[in-house]
Amino acid sequence: MASIGPYIDESFADELVLIAYQRNPSQIYSYAQSVNSPQGRLLRRSADRRIKTIVELSERKDALFYFPFLDDLISGTQTIDSISKFVGTESTKYDSVGYYKLLVKTEIEYYNRLLHKDTPVAMLGVNGLREMMQTKAIQHFIKPINDLHDVSNPAVRFKAIARLNAQDLYYMMVLGENEIFTSSYKYAFDLMLNKLGPKPHGDSLLMSVNFDYFKKFIKMAAGYNRLDTFLRTMKGTSEILMRAFVANLESSPSLEDAVDVADSYGSIRNPALLSSMLKYVKDNEQRCVQNGNPRGKKIYNILKMIFLSADSTNHIDLTQEIGIPPVYTMDYSTLADDTGRVIEQVFFYGDKDGRESYASYLGSFPASEWKKTEKKQWIEIRSIKGKPILIFANRPLDNEKDKDAEAQKALINYLDTNNLRPSVVIHRGHSYHLKYTIDQMPESAKIIMLGSCGGYNNLSEILNYTPEAHIISTKQIGARDVNKPIIEAINNTLRAGKNIDWRDMWKGLEVLFAKSGRSKNDLFDDYIPPHKNLGALFLKATSKAEVR
Repeated sequence: MASIGPYIDESFADELVLIAYQRNPSQIYSYAQSVNSPQGRLLRRSADRRIKTIVELSERKDALFYFPFLDDLISGTQTIDSISKFVGTESTKYDSVGYYKLLVKTEIEYYNRLLHKDTPVAMLGVNGLREMMQTKAIQHFIKPINDLHDVSNPAVRFKAIARLNAQDLYYMMVLGENEIFTSSYKYAFDLMLNKLGPKPHGDSLLMSVNFDYFKKFIKMAAGYNRLDTFLRTMKGTSEILMRAFVANLESSPSLEDAVDVADSYGSIRNPALLSSMLKYVKDNEQRCVQNGNPRGKKIYNILKMIFLSADSTNHIDLTQEIGIPPVYTMDYSTLADDTGRVIEQVFFYGDKDGRESYASYLGSFPASEWKKTEKKQWIEIRSIKGKPILIFANRPLDNEKDKDAEAQKALINYLDTNNLRPSVVIHRGHSYHLKYTIDQMPESAKIIMLGSCGGYNNLSEILNYTPEAHIISTKQIGARDVNKPIIEAINNTLRAGKNIDWRDMWKGLEVLFAKSGRSKNDLFDDYIPPHKNLGALFLKATSKAEVR
């Protein structure tokens, strides 16, 4: 369409438009919005029903609500009027639940076509069906139930999702992977099974959605300790499902599915299921060897070695076997700079939780052991006992005015100017703040402590910045009562000038939290130490092996 301007008066111009439509229907919508452009005028004189539908849609103020259904609008399967019942009109209100349900219904139909090599218009990409469905799942359901996490009455907290059916909840969970709280997920999962009836059949649910996103669903169920529960609802087909979960990872253009398999293995506690997954990985490795598929061979070999290493009785040295740096220990000398100092940087955000977290964090540094120096936009904390530890944390200034972002930028400039290279980086904020921390992640970071790591995309991006970093993450949001002992354990080890051994440190923390009550212990159980972050280990190994 970009080069069609000089030919709009030619007899073949309409044919060029149809060719452009076949190649990229979304661009027709974009050009139709440019009413006075040559392309816009050409589109408006078209007699083709498909082009006329797109032009009509482009003239609506609420066009983005209709755009995900462009394929159905063109075919006549849906109409503007049928969709407007949910979008709302001048006389009717927007029905958020009805609109989301329509998105889910359309996704199921579109994905079935996708499986048959028929890609619907506007299903993928910017403003497409999947993007809109994810946006609405988070906006109307996940955020409301997350925001009420302190409300004890389930009927109040989870009112927003009460009208969703099992399929709706399924998509809400998989599309909200990076946002959903643990308690929100667990309730939604149980509600999903309840919606399936007194004798739920998980295989029927998966078939009803054409196994769309099923690998993500399995990964999340494993991560939240719900996989065994779900597999028990399968009518003798759980083994087939898990085989499919592990199979054909080499066929995916990215490594996301393989990372999900690695993360799932790290979350599963059922010995029989662990044994089965390891067997499936070995079987697929042999299949790739026999088929002469080097990419698949590497992927499955790395998974096999990582799975075996998860059991200490196998005595697998990942550094020796797959060439990645040590994962169980971090030497003090690696963290210290040329002058022997360990530099830490902490990212805070200026919302209510961030301000409370900041106040709690400062309480971890008694005056007898640490010196605090307040600056306009950050605080400096220096150890006065033991080895020199310098901690820099931006103040959680007003985030509505981006004052916290300004403070972070000012601190980073100060660190750069003074040749202070943080080797320990801590993110203290909700998962939706994490992208800003990642964007500012110093390449010098060797230990990174996060809240929820947010899955493959964030993990991959972090390791692009800092490929050898040891990452501590959690399956849910970070909890202050858990973060504090972990950070203190790290700092106390470093002040003593000792190397960090994650296995020993985690054993000590397990003892500590076992005495702290069930609530705190459950929160701690959701934290993943570097040596058990199998997804991160897999990405490190594939990077080393140059698997893309």
